[in-house]
Amino acid sequence: MRNLFVIAVACMLAACAQREPVKLYSGAEQPTGQIVVVEMPYTLEVLNINGQPVPEANSMTGNQDRKLELQPGKYRINAYYENVYDIDGGLSSEVVRSRSATFMIDGSAGDVWRLEFDAPKNLKQAQAIKEDFAGWALNSQTGKRYPTERGPAYVSLVGQLMGGGSAPTYDNEVKPLGAALPAAPVMSSQAVAAQTLPHSDATLKTLQQLWMLLGPESRQAFLEWAEK
Repeated sequence: MRNLFVIAVACMLAACAQREPVKLYSGAEQPTGQIVVVEMPYTLEVLNINGQPVPEANSMTGNQDRKLELQPGKYRINAYYENVYDIDGGLSSEVVRSRSATFMIDGSAGDVWRLEFDAPKNLKQAQAIKEDFAGWALNSQTGKRYPTERGPAYVSLVGQLMGGGSAPTYDNEVKPLGAALPAAPVMSSQAVAAQTLPHSDATLKTLQQLWMLLGPESRQAFLEWAEK
């Protein structure tokens, strides 16, 4: 349990530390005229791209848009809506997280795409789209919209760790559909545990979010570990 929790925290903090734009191709940085830029609102979170988890894509940007830089090609971006709503004048809050939608991108060099949707105006509207979230990918050059398909259900990083029995592997590079995927290095629990986590509001918020995602048995196991 200890190693799983440390791995989850380290991966989430690594994503938080990223700055915009997020480079998701290998090699030296390329000018925007040779890559594909995907813009998305901060209330969209990436579940995976072409089936590959990409924690870097969810870098914390406040209320600013995110920008992903990719190689030209086709991509299926599974993204879900997530936002926090105040209740009773801010005395409490509720996190609304939807099922994902699949945004289809077929980008040429120099393209700028936007992932868009009809943003809910209040908590009630947000709750209404939890199981029926949809949107479209907009090619900024042509103005053409490509509607989303229904995507897979949300699975948290902790859920992936608990359900899979081992830590998932991640790579900073996302290949277009049809391209050969490189072998991704496995992050060992010993290497992650050796890292020192910074003391900051972001660290505290991440730990609080992870705690809320844990079930009763997992919480009890963690408390027993913490008391040792």
